[in-house]
Amino acid sequence: MSNSIAVPNHPSAQGRRAPWRALPALTSHWTAVAFSQDVWRLAQPYWASEEKWYARGMLALLLAIKLAAIYICVRQNEWYNSFHSALQANNIQAFFKQIGIFGLIAGSYTISLVSSHWAAESLKLRWRDWLVRQYTADWLSSRAYYRIQLEGRSSANPDQQIVEDLGLFAGQTLNLLVGFLDMAVSLIAFTSILWSLGGTITVAGVSVAGYMVFAVFGYALLASWITHRIGNPLAGLHSANQRLESEFRYGLVRLRENAETVAFYGGETQERRVLNERWHGVVENFWAMMRRERAMACFTHSYTQFSIIVPFLLAAPRYFAGQISFGQVMQVTAAFATVQGCLNYFINSYREIAHWRATTERLKTFRADLDQARASEHSSFVRMHAVGRIGVQDLHLSLPNGRALVSGVDLSVEQGKALLIRGPSGTGKSTVLRAIAGLWPYGRGNVSVTSGASFFLPQRPYLPLGTLRQAIFYPAPARTDDAEISHILRSVGLEHLIERLDTVEPWSQRLSGGEQQRLAFARVLLARPETVFLDEATSALDEEAERNVYSLLRNAEWKPTIVSIGHRSTLVGYHDETLDLKRAA
Repeated sequence: MSNSIAVPNHPSAQGRRAPWRALPALTSHWTAVAFSQDVWRLAQPYWASEEKWYARGMLALLLAIKLAAIYICVRQNEWYNSFHSALQANNIQAFFKQIGIFGLIAGSYTISLVSSHWAAESLKLRWRDWLVRQYTADWLSSRAYYRIQLEGRSSANPDQQIVEDLGLFAGQTLNLLVGFLDMAVSLIAFTSILWSLGGTITVAGVSVAGYMVFAVFGYALLASWITHRIGNPLAGLHSANQRLESEFRYGLVRLRENAETVAFYGGETQERRVLNERWHGVVENFWAMMRRERAMACFTHSYTQFSIIVPFLLAAPRYFAGQISFGQVMQVTAAFATVQGCLNYFINSYREIAHWRATTERLKTFRADLDQARASEHSSFVRMHAVGRIGVQDLHLSLPNGRALVSGVDLSVEQGKALLIRGPSGTGKSTVLRAIAGLWPYGRGNVSVTSGASFFLPQRPYLPLGTLRQAIFYPAPARTDDAEISHILRSVGLEHLIERLDTVEPWSQRLSGGEQQRLAFARVLLARPETVFLDEATSALDEEAERNVYSLLRNAEWKPTIVSIGHRSTLVGYHDETLDLKRAA
């Protein structure tokens, strides 16, 4: 067991105003009890899941290995006395005997370290795997991913929380838990050794038994308190760093996704200004972290260096008085250093604890957003299944902030018929469509839909990663009926793509807006849904192409019900009825 204090090197920095001072500090209302409850709420589901027996068994194995390692360290402490006594007595046979014993101790300790690392990493991986699968399922269920974004909840980067923070939480929690238990057992074992070997010292006529125990506890606890005072803001700084870097990365990704549009606008100067502003926030926060870590490094390095001489200073009076031998001095010094190392657990782990707190806060927020988004699935709409028609009665819709958007809408579409919803921008046309399709939770009224399958065509179709064949059949699994696929692609004007069905490319970048909308109609023709919702689904097509795709839908043998949104006057001729929306009063 190492008795040294390992503190990373921290770069120094020039002073600037720390941006974290303008942020709500995570530590201002933090208590150990509240934080422990947050950690337990996040961790408990795994330890009570279907993997609980594996998890508990691996944790028990890990703790058993740690206990064996502590026993080995106790034996090593006893070896210090024997080894240095052999040196002091100039006994070569005893010297080589102790060298052999040391080999056994060192080999056993190496095996315990390797086994401990394997057990810990195995448990971390299984825990992270379970967390990622569970959180991904929760994110996708009840369309929580859609509602989180729709409502602008505080989880701005759920992808980062799932990929990075869940792994960090599992690893940090396990490391700190096992480390704490290891420290506690070691502290008990070596404190008893130090008490028995420390003896009694007389100060100003007062005899103090076990004085070295009191000295090491007081020394380490004072250092821990100072460390906390210096490093307390680090949790807030780490949380701010994660948020600021995420915002900067999002800006880069958004620029890449809209590269052509930005190039048409010639918006490079504006984009550079926005990115520079976001990066400046990252740099400022890093300066604040570096200043805080510099202060911690100054203290911890000074504390570490002085700790080397403290046990010798405490043991010197008894050694020079002839009360203990040189071997006992080395044994006492080793026990003192071990106890001090245990008490320094808080100091040594402070950076990791700060990261852990920041990670836990982010996951706590994400978990709350997931639960609230899934709960909001239940809106005030009365949804019913109707035979042969789609209809709404007294439909009232609002924005997430409660502002009225649509009031008192009534409509009815018989099976196989087509309805066009028109109106000025901002009247809630797309929102009415989402409410009928079951995507919009904010409102009230009666909605009647058929029990058959429905399909939604947005203005900008979604093309998943993978082959063109997978994109055409999305969200259903791809089929291999090339004759049918070729016929459909020709009918929508995409015959030039027939030879590229099994090619993997970024299709959302390879295909033009018009080609993507044609492909969306090909999806509908292959899926044959009972109801089709179209939201400006032909905005990128010319009039002839628009007439062609609508004719394919209206003349389809399965006679789908169609509800469309659009502004073009040419759309009227492809629908049986028209509903004109007005702005809510």
